[in-house]
Amino acid sequence: MLALTATEAFDSPEHLFEIKWDGTRCIAFVDDGRVRLQNRRFVELRDRYPELSGLRRLPTGTALDAEIIVLENGKPSFARLSRRFHLTDAQRISLASQRLPATFMAFDLLYQDGQSVMDQPLRARRGALAPLIGDLQDPHLVAADFVEEHGVKYFEAVQAAGLEGIMAKRLDSPYLPGKRSSYWTKIKVARVEAFDVLGFVQREKKPIVSALVLGRHDGKRWVYTGNVGSGFTEAQRADWYRELSSLPLLSDPPKDGPRGAAWRRTNLRCRVRFFEETADGKLRGPVFDGFER
Repeated sequence: MLALTATEAFDSPEHLFEIKWDGTRCIAFVDDGRVRLQNRRFVELRDRYPELSGLRRLPTGTALDAEIIVLENGKPSFARLSRRFHLTDAQRISLASQRLPATFMAFDLLYQDGQSVMDQPLRARRGALAPLIGDLQDPHLVAADFVEEHGVKYFEAVQAAGLEGIMAKRLDSPYLPGKRSSYWTKIKVARVEAFDVLGFVQREKKPIVSALVLGRHDGKRWVYTGNVGSGFTEAQRADWYRELSSLPLLSDPPKDGPRGAAWRRTNLRCRVRFFEETADGKLRGPVFDGFER
């Protein structure tokens, strides 16, 4: 089940509010002590996270919706999770499971004792989920906590803690697999910062800007921080192509910039709304928010 996006937090006695965990979405299927962990692309994840083997102790015929996360200082770290996700060697996976242990953060119950409960209201599904996970007494397996009604204060607390955002879910909602529904809403915390415009990427075979290339100067060289390709109109893309194409070349562009970038000495800075910087300094989810004048 997928969520719509809202721009502001809200209060509602008809909703529960929980942390939007920054991890890998997966469905766990348990059958006679065997476990399958499938992500949204139907990739099997079980062997990548041996520390989650306690799921096999759930009753047969159980299916759970969850997020696999890796914590750093008590908060989910997408960079640490990425280091786990791409491992395939069994020995390296075993070592990583000890150094970067994953947590299975369950937030919905889909099947119980082999019977679908997806038509039941979320309130009932969550009520059954908590004791199911709690009885396992496994630190790697957690039922996600939530609050009811007070979404605004909850969002403010999540924002202050430096987390990604919150989910708002109607307590009477069924589970609609594969559907994007207004029953569920995600509200993300965003940062806004200004970055130097180092050039642009041209849309293929068209005289318009596909994305602005961003960076910052560390006192010695330009550092590439990513591209921003959303938040502006088609007319702006065409105008910027005409303006930026004629500017002088940037003499010392970053080595790790995008292939085919048109590097320019623009003397422009733009504000960008984004969710975080990755471990290598790249922006996640950047959206154009205007030029600085």
